[in-house]
Amino acid sequence: MTHWAVQYIGEPWVAGEHDCWAFARRVWREQFGQDVPAVDVDACNKLACVRAFTGHEERSNWYHVEKPQEGDAVLLSQSKHPSHVGVWIDADGGGVLHCLEGSGVVFQNVSAMRAAGWHGMEFYKKCTS
Repeated sequence: MTHWAVQYIGEPWVAGEHDCWAFARRVWREQFGQDVPAVDVDACNKLACVRAFTGHEERSNWYHVEKPQEGDAVLLSQSKHPSHVGVWIDADGGGVLHCLEGSGVVFQNVSAMRAAGWHGMEFYKKCTS
């Protein structure tokens, strides 16, 4: 893949510093000029992540889209509710750039995401003022 996202691949996952939300915030700021607030959550606690993604006030600043475009948020789940976030990338047929515990930053197409147990992908675009 020849894309700006390549520079991030392989960076480590660090709880509270470089977890999925912190990484997505960084990408939105650096690549899309969007400031997104931090969400204070224990990234090692799946239930806390689920609650953060479903109930945090920041969610009201995003709207659901059916077809993602470069830079859109991707909420992911391995159970009933989303507990992980990534950034949609249009390269190589499209996929998710995200930061995983144990793997760090990876890019996966939709087939690889499903094979890894991720499902229920929901796509969101940030509201602009």
